Amino acid sequence: MGNLFGSLTSTAGAMRVFERALATTQNNVVNANTAGYAKQRQGFEANRFEPDHNVVGGVSAGPLYNYRDGYSERNVQKRQSNASLEEQRTDSLSSIESLFPVGDGAGLPAAITKFFNSVSQLTVSPNDSSGRQVTLERAADVATGFQRTASQLQQERGNTQVSLRSSVDEINSIAARIQDLNVARKAGGGDSVDPGSDAKLYAALEDLSKLVNFQAVESKESGVTVSIGGQSLLVIGDRRYPISTDVINDQARIVDSDGLDITKQVAGGKTAALVDVYNNKLPAYLDDLNTLAGNFADQVNQTLAQGLDQNGNSPTQDLFSYNSLLGSAYTFQVNGITTDQLALAGAGQPGGNGNAVALTQLAEQRVIRNQTFQQFYGTAAGHVGRDLAESKSVAGVQGDLLTQAKELRSSVRGVSLDEEASLLIQYQRSYQAAAQLFKVVNEMTDTIMGIFR
Repeated sequence: MGNLFGSLTSTAGAMRVFERALATTQNNVVNANTAGYAKQRQGFEANRFEPDHNVVGGVSAGPLYNYRDGYSERNVQKRQSNASLEEQRTDSLSSIESLFPVGDGAGLPAAITKFFNSVSQLTVSPNDSSGRQVTLERAADVATGFQRTASQLQQERGNTQVSLRSSVDEINSIAARIQDLNVARKAGGGDSVDPGSDAKLYAALEDLSKLVNFQAVESKESGVTVSIGGQSLLVIGDRRYPISTDVINDQARIVDSDGLDITKQVAGGKTAALVDVYNNKLPAYLDDLNTLAGNFADQVNQTLAQGLDQNGNSPTQDLFSYNSLLGSAYTFQVNGITTDQLALAGAGQPGGNGNAVALTQLAEQRVIRNQTFQQFYGTAAGHVGRDLAESKSVAGVQGDLLTQAKELRSSVRGVSLDEEASLLIQYQRSYQAAAQLFKVVNEMTDTIMGIFR
């Protein structure tokens, strides 16, 4: 009789175990596409079985196994930071590249070519008022081209700064999510983390890896500690240390909650790319443009200064002017001279075309770093193109590495619906068998109890 009651209890316990296994599998299925989720498995432990001593054995629920792998998670986070950095840099450079057109008849190079072509026309009729007016108009087009390109580059820099602030705000927002999860874990005792909270945590960490490189360390006492670059604390336990961004001496910085500069620690993610574009890429492109603008204005002005205007006088005012401190290209402009003030005649040759010829020849002279104006512009545009091509190439490699890392992680923690379906059938049949056994043992118990009644 004791064995029957023991068997009844053991069978009921087995049914409860298989219920938990079914619930675990069901939870895996419905969370197959949940960000950050790692599959779970219900463990089984055999009970002691000694029939001679009326110990009927059975099965008990073991621990709930979490298939998350720390190495694969860290690998994905690292690859995600690298891939996001190059992706953002590629996006930024693609936008900037369009500001340096190199096609025929487009942008600043076309304006420079048309200016020299108009001067070339004046070598035939140097005193033609309409031709001189066309040259002044073409000079204004050159000034507009420099100003527009510089203004667009400055606008790109402003947009980059806005994006950087948004990225920093997003980092702080994710840090707040991690902080809340740490608080919830501590309130729950910290000994175990339910799969739902665990998924939320790792989804948050993966989101964070898109923005910045970091190191995350878990502990039972404080939850997850996150430090940017492995050095500057962002979250520890229930405390959060927000970061911010500012601009000092025309350089963007990332600063910690104490105001210390941590920019050098930001080496990955979207944030690092935005800092690089703001501090390095855009200033370099602006420097090239300013160099071209300053040299173009100086060379044209110096050439014109050697000639005579239509009235036979030496020029008293330059054609172009700029402010190098505020940006040669951004401040590039045509001075208010009239058509008769263009000094197209050579010195000692009033009414001639000597200076017009010299100005036309200037277009083919290597006056900037042993390059012509057009060649130097091509070099500047090529600077952007090379940076973009390199970034695209690296982005492709990093994207492939990220895909591989995610596939490796998925092979460990990912939910296979085919596998889960097979387990559902297995657990269902086990439950049904245990239920049938419970029914038989229960009937046997009722029969024996009937005999005694």
